[in-house]
Amino acid sequence: MKGQSLVVLCLLTTACFASSWVDGASPRIKSRTRPKSNATTQTKTKVGCYFVLGDSQADNGNNNVMEMAYGNARADYKPYGCDFNREGTPTGRFTNGRNAPDFIATYLGFRHYISPFTTIKGREILDGVNYASGGAGILPETGRTLGQVLSIHKQLENHNITISQIRGLLGTRSATTTHLNSCLYTVQIGSNDYLNNYFMPQFYKTSAQFTPQQFATVLNNRLYTELKVLYEQGARKVALFGVGSIGCTPYARANFENKGGGCVDKINNAIQLFNDGLKALVLQLNTKMAGAKFTYIDVFKISSTIPSTSGRMVLNAPCCEVDAGQVQCTRLGRICGNRMEYMFWDAVHPTEVGISALASRAFKAKEAGDAYPYDINQLVFY
Repeated sequence: MKGQSLVVLCLLTTACFASSWVDGASPRIKSRTRPKSNATTQTKTKVGCYFVLGDSQADNGNNNVMEMAYGNARADYKPYGCDFNREGTPTGRFTNGRNAPDFIATYLGFRHYISPFTTIKGREILDGVNYASGGAGILPETGRTLGQVLSIHKQLENHNITISQIRGLLGTRSATTTHLNSCLYTVQIGSNDYLNNYFMPQFYKTSAQFTPQQFATVLNNRLYTELKVLYEQGARKVALFGVGSIGCTPYARANFENKGGGCVDKINNAIQLFNDGLKALVLQLNTKMAGAKFTYIDVFKISSTIPSTSGRMVLNAPCCEVDAGQVQCTRLGRICGNRMEYMFWDAVHPTEVGISALASRAFKAKEAGDAYPYDINQLVFY
């Protein structure tokens, strides 16, 4: 692979035809005004709050605030966010519009998106916090070639800070525990441990130290340890998102050996070993963690069965302009004029169209196997 480009979790994969290029927002995607973040507004939601852990598929601005300390793992520049609101404001989301936690928050009944840990203030934390960090992984060393990122362990440390703040607002440990037990937690992480670690032998030794199965076991065991911490912190409703078929991303197709420009099987096969272990981990957690319910979202499966709105979908090329060997959009670069027909926004991250399809089926399963043993809508009622 080339350079130290950001390679983060790809939620979806799917295929492509040529597009026209335009400057600015496409008329095919209706601009929206972002819902106001106002935790004091009384709304009926399906959960008491919503906490988000993960990498760039879930990051909504945590990597923005440390200036250049965060290196390349940032999306706070145009054309990112061009469809997020009427102004096309970059927010730190690694796509053209909303990401999966935004959709899930809406499905849960929140009138605002969950704010990032680095900027959230006051009573807003009672509705939840987004801790996700672009480039982050399960292993603490993952993503270090990108600069400073927040591993899942660090995200859980930040969650402890939030818990202390919630206790200060609610007054008692008992009230805090009850509140935390009522929340939904989503965890979307693991992709960087492959593309920004295992399949980056020029910087990491893991591919020489472990077979793909051994590495998947290392990741599953480490994640189990972190999820035990999350449980001890009060989590009782947890959705674990599997890793998508990142061997089919435009970046993987262009930078790894493949057959006829197709998907990179060695990456997808390795990822499926991790996903199989993650699904088994859910059973283990549901057996051992009293009073808790964990579920698995099969991103790999969902991504292979998403239909396009027009009967055709570009799957092997990014919508935004990406420099050769890189992953993210070129700063102020060109963008395609038909984003409804593109699966990928940059070289690894889906467009809002792809993300919306995944989030919808994660929340309410459309086909058997989309979620196991229940979808998020079922999970929140346990």
